[in-house]
Amino acid sequence: MKNDVSRFFRSIGCQCTASDADYEKAAMCVSAVDAMARCSNCSLYVIDYNRKNFLYVSSNPLFLCGYSPEEVKAKGYEFYFDVVPEDEIGMLLEINDAGFGFYNSVQADRRLDCIIEYDFHIGLPHGRMHLIHHKLSPLLLSRGGDLWLALCAVSLSCGKDAGNVVIQVKGENERFSYSFVSKRWRKCQDVRLTEREADILRLSVQGMSNNEIAECLYVDVNTVKYHKKILFDKLGARNIVEAIGVASGLQLI
Repeated sequence: MKNDVSRFFRSIGCQCTASDADYEKAAMCVSAVDAMARCSNCSLYVIDYNRKNFLYVSSNPLFLCGYSPEEVKAKGYEFYFDVVPEDEIGMLLEINDAGFGFYNSVQADRRLDCIIEYDFHIGLPHGRMHLIHHKLSPLLLSRGGDLWLALCAVSLSCGKDAGNVVIQVKGENERFSYSFVSKRWRKCQDVRLTEREADILRLSVQGMSNNEIAECLYVDVNTVKYHKKILFDKLGARNIVEAIGVASGLQLI
């Protein structure tokens, strides 16, 4: 597949413009992102849709794939072609087009509240691949209301396969998943945890076994196993690690 980075920007819509003065003001946002990166286990980077490159890349090694932050920043979107499997580049382009289609349908005053997340593989050329969870949200809009800067957070995925595309608008309590078959967004079922289910997840994060959780909650161990089964069904998880990852992503714990 030809390395044509312009394909990542074909669905932006209106042309974003930002002046040198705008970039001077944006420096405070970049400083804040850098501080967030120092306090986070995630890899953070900032996409600049005006200059069509990366404005900032954190030093967390997960996203870097052996490169330095400066090298990744210099590569910009070419970096994806270096580290993402060729068959998943097309998937990322489809996610990009579908995401902007959804984003452009949102009222202008709510666009900063949009969050899109999905999974894909990255790795060194001819090296072992690892599945990452990628979240993107607008950071700054241009004076004309177009997307200018976006904050991206990268963590290890708890899933098994690439894809799993979900978008939401904060404050509306609605989430939508993207189907690569129908090429449409579908409303996700609302997920709510009981207090007991949330307690079990929090204790599981501490590495407690079923017996230890049962002792802590003053219940029978079979009760813990029962609630875990319900949790797995609710969250679409196959094990406790996936359940914790999904629940954390949904901000349920």
